[in-house]
Amino acid sequence: MRIWGGLFTLVTVLMISGPVWATGTADHTADHTAKVHIDPAKSTLTVHDVIAFDGGGEMQFSLSPDFTIDSAKLDGRAIDVQRDVETMTVKVGRQGRHQLELSYRSIGTSMLGLEGGFVGANWLAQPLDTLATWSIEGRIPMGQSFVMPGRLIDETPTDDHYVAHFENRTPSAPPVLITGPFEISEKMHGQVRIRTYFHKELAPLAQTYLEDTARYIGYYTGKVGPYPYPGFSIVSGPAPVGWGLPGMTYMGRKVLALPFIRYTSLPHEVLHNWWGNAVEVDYAGGNWAEGLTTYQADHAMAAAAKTGGGGEKRLEWLRNYAALPKERDLALTGFRSKTHDASQVVGYGKTAFVFHMLKTQLGAKVFDKALQRFNRDNTSKVAGWPKIQAAFEAESGQKLGSFFSAWIDRPGAPELNIIEAKTNDTRVTLVLEQKQTGAPYPLSLAIDIKTEPGTERHTAHMRTKWQSFTFTTKAKATALHVDPDTDVFRRLSSGEAPPILRDVSLDPKTHLQAFGSLAMRSQARELATSLLQARLRLLALDDAKTLIIAGPREMVRAHLARADLPPAPEKIAQRGDARAWTARTKAGQTILVVEAQSLAGMAGLTRVLPHYKRRSYVIMENGKTVDKGTWAPQSTALKIKF
Repeated sequence: MRIWGGLFTLVTVLMISGPVWATGTADHTADHTAKVHIDPAKSTLTVHDVIAFDGGGEMQFSLSPDFTIDSAKLDGRAIDVQRDVETMTVKVGRQGRHQLELSYRSIGTSMLGLEGGFVGANWLAQPLDTLATWSIEGRIPMGQSFVMPGRLIDETPTDDHYVAHFENRTPSAPPVLITGPFEISEKMHGQVRIRTYFHKELAPLAQTYLEDTARYIGYYTGKVGPYPYPGFSIVSGPAPVGWGLPGMTYMGRKVLALPFIRYTSLPHEVLHNWWGNAVEVDYAGGNWAEGLTTYQADHAMAAAAKTGGGGEKRLEWLRNYAALPKERDLALTGFRSKTHDASQVVGYGKTAFVFHMLKTQLGAKVFDKALQRFNRDNTSKVAGWPKIQAAFEAESGQKLGSFFSAWIDRPGAPELNIIEAKTNDTRVTLVLEQKQTGAPYPLSLAIDIKTEPGTERHTAHMRTKWQSFTFTTKAKATALHVDPDTDVFRRLSSGEAPPILRDVSLDPKTHLQAFGSLAMRSQARELATSLLQARLRLLALDDAKTLIIAGPREMVRAHLARADLPPAPEKIAQRGDARAWTARTKAGQTILVVEAQSLAGMAGLTRVLPHYKRRSYVIMENGKTVDKGTWAPQSTALKIKF
């Protein structure tokens, strides 16, 4: 289950994933036959459920504390059950197959409302450490409808109720229940039922969402394998949040209205039905699904959007990683879910980049076949990095242990430096160094050598910390560029990585200097807290590696001049009524300058800056973002002119 929050104004919707349900196996499955009555106006949910399960002795079932049990029968006999917050205990007796019949209800739950409801998976009484199958029929007053994971068997709108029946025979996590005043639209893509459950104002967008979803399902069916569920539903909700679920995605209605969502988060969510849902993640060994989905969805969409788009996306990941303090780095085996920016930089960006390096090294054809094998062998199973490695080794015929050990099992990245580059007419000698602490990374580096007739592509396979290479060209060499297409994950040098907001947000020692009225300074503290995703620590100025300077324009610029700090860049100095920009001081300190003409302007920056952490500057006018961008790098460390 993937969760993301916030009203997004950036191009890529960030997803947070993690294990949210108790895990089980297909050998331990509970089957539900349930009838549900939902009344959003009264915030009530009434359930009658017959649960068939295997077990014995004293067993625990998960059940939300919002529910009161009216009656319980075990194998036809009335019983008492014990409640303990989110669990209930049933004395089952002999080991074997049993049937538990329960009637229970929830009154006044905050999870239901007329504008929409989302009832978590613990609304069904489920034996702990098991998976579920189900056949669930629900009723809800007319004007409302509901949806849950599973195959839609039938639906019957009547004069006073909407009735629908959902069924799932594949052992899965228990289903959530989503309600709302939906207008339902549908498109069949082969045997796959695609639906939108949209609030009224979103209904005009339904057709384009259906068509785009069908296109993505068709594309990933060809890339990965058969679509693993009977349908895919896009469901709108009242809050600006999102959940990824088997066969559906749930998004805030304001998010769904944003024009770029169909090209960013929608393909990401469709692909998650293969990676993370049908093939579940072995979280104990690291979450591979977010990075793989990011690579095959976000990166693929960027590459398709324009020439060089894929390279720009990879450079963005490297810039994010350059902003990550080394003490906050972690191995891919240590990534579970996006809990903060640091984990996102590694678990999404670096993981996606590792898959790109596999594709570059093995070729697109082998890469696709390996993922198809991985999907085929592990659908409806839990899988980790070792199974990914096995699939790539089987399709490539290569031993990839050193690659996976270097990139998956250890934190960090290579730091590349050209020690020497010289040419003697058509003979080029290149000496490369990996400067990082620890063992060398196995690198396959593209080397572009420019000659008078044109550019020649060569390859350097680097396996040691210091290595010399010799290339013969067809004509006199005039320049050389290592990794020209940004195909290798590495730590950029300071000149290659211009300051971005993430330099500040990832540093736990960021210091705030706020100016202006008490209200303006209070708003500046709120902005800093929002950027850092943590309470602002009060630190001495000398201890701060990064600095936020915030307040009214006149006060901020006067302080910059007094402290001999970089002034406002000419490019943005006079634009908008609120702006923020990053800079580096002569001493190498990164600063984020935030200035506004009014308290409302500072509040606007507080709202939007957390969504632009990969940028160097943001300009606002009358509460709207009018421009944003990233400073150009000051140098290219891996480029030489002869």
